[in-house]
Amino acid sequence: MFYEVKDHNFLQSWFICIFKLVLVFTICFCFIPVSKAALKGDACMNKPPLKVAVLSAGLQKNTMTYFSQILKKLGEDGFVAQNDIPKTVDLRKKSDYKKYLSDALKGRCLEFPPELGFFYNWEASVLKDAIDDLGVRVEKKEVDVVFALGDLAAKFMIEDEINIPVISFDTNSTEILKTLAKSKKNIAILDDSRNIKDDIELFHTMFGYSGFGYLRDRNHIFDLYNAYEDVIRFGKKKNFQIKVCEGSFFVPDLELSRSEFSRCLVELSNERISAVFIPEVGNGIDMNNFYTQLRPLLSKKIPTISYDSKSQVEAGSLLSVYDPDEFTRGAYAADIIEDLVLNNFDLKVIAEKKELSVPLFFGVNLKTASIVQWRPAFDVLVAVDDIFHTIKSK
Repeated sequence: MFYEVKDHNFLQSWFICIFKLVLVFTICFCFIPVSKAALKGDACMNKPPLKVAVLSAGLQKNTMTYFSQILKKLGEDGFVAQNDIPKTVDLRKKSDYKKYLSDALKGRCLEFPPELGFFYNWEASVLKDAIDDLGVRVEKKEVDVVFALGDLAAKFMIEDEINIPVISFDTNSTEILKTLAKSKKNIAILDDSRNIKDDIELFHTMFGYSGFGYLRDRNHIFDLYNAYEDVIRFGKKKNFQIKVCEGSFFVPDLELSRSEFSRCLVELSNERISAVFIPEVGNGIDMNNFYTQLRPLLSKKIPTISYDSKSQVEAGSLLSVYDPDEFTRGAYAADIIEDLVLNNFDLKVIAEKKELSVPLFFGVNLKTASIVQWRPAFDVLVAVDDIFHTIKSK
């Protein structure tokens, strides 16, 4: 009996030792990535944090999610102080900007002073004036780096003579902007996003439509967002008809923008076209009433194809090819930003990076397919990732 108890205590002590070893190993293992990440950011810890100005003409939800994920990754890698950044930060709210970017991200390689946040609701002229103010701040050494979100902010930075590093991302016209920035030694265009024209070519190949409707803003400065020239050039090359409706979509007035979008869909419904391709249209789409906006087209059995939008397919658009993963894109952009910071913004860093390859998803709304009397071929259905059977819109 004595020996049995002694053996039991002996075994129990061994179990405790093994448990402690496993616990220590687990804790150490959990903190290894953090330690390595901190070491990467430590390379610039001896310098004062670089002050970052952030510019955008307009912010869509995917842009804000993308930028938030970049900040999360920068925090994990020790380039900014880690904090509880939500998935999507509304950067237009100064309170959110200050809470999540300015106050919480201080003390590392980069910081985001609230007075250097220039965000506008598709007010191009106001953003242009803000860039003049930015130039004055640069001269006073109040800004070290510029983050340009979206095509227009990137274009303005390319045209300006600001001589500090500019990092541009979340653009639809990446190749166009890269060409414009070719002679600039201080501007990095990070995105490897596909061109809208590529989607149109894909759907033209799949369905062979003879003509389609398209939307263009009256202010042609926003053509970059829709790669308008590329689309028209492609139509001429393939010899099929493109009917364009112009409207005021990229404006801060929500009611006007949505009214203009709806008017254009009514006008296009009276054209002899096979489909309407919906590019980015500023504030024009009302997701709560998207099906109502689409109804003039769908009632005439004219399907809509949306650019890069799962939510629009779910709300009633027939088809879309979209990038489902803002997290992978954000991590990729953050890695390049980190390398640029550590290499004194040498643009060779980008040339040496492999292009991001993110799997694209193909979504179809079968309820809409039934309304427009479109029967997808078997090979199309096999390629579909997301199938929606209802319309989440009024």
